[in-house]
Amino acid sequence: MVKRRKKRNKPKRVYQRNMWKAGRLYHREAQRAHKAGAYFCAVVARACEMEALLRLFDILETKSPKDRCHSLSGLINRAFKKHWIPHDALRWWKQAQRVSFKECLHEVREARNGVHAHLFDKKVFTRRTSSNVSYIVEQVWAALKIKNDRNLMFHLYQRGDITPKKYWAWRRMKRLK
Repeated sequence: MVKRRKKRNKPKRVYQRNMWKAGRLYHREAQRAHKAGAYFCAVVARACEMEALLRLFDILETKSPKDRCHSLSGLINRAFKKHWIPHDALRWWKQAQRVSFKECLHEVREARNGVHAHLFDKKVFTRRTSSNVSYIVEQVWAALKIKNDRNLMFHLYQRGDITPKKYWAWRRMKRLK
């Protein structure tokens, strides 16, 4: 007779791939909801998309699950503390919009908190709010993509996969845009 071992109930791990899939799903659902006029759903989905994206960066930067943020507010604050969003993107935002990017992200968080019955405000969920939240989340995607591209190119340069000439030409080209 063979003895079977009992399976240990391990807590499920949060993987990068799952966060990436969740972010894309929220993105698609937010677009569908906005087109259908379901602005409440669109705002909530966009805020969840932003949270999945920031949580993905948190997973990549923080090895121990105990040290990771458990709230969207903490993720936003950590993003600015750890400089996940490049300074030049923040400067551009401040010049173009005349308001802090961090404040905008916290406003998106507050709009998302409208899912709670005691915080619900019907006036918040309009077509304009949905469009504004979509714009802000798309800017988060763009800023984090810039950061990711820079890290990749620098890593390739350090490993010797690309020549210094190519690396510095890429840097100059990116600075002109």
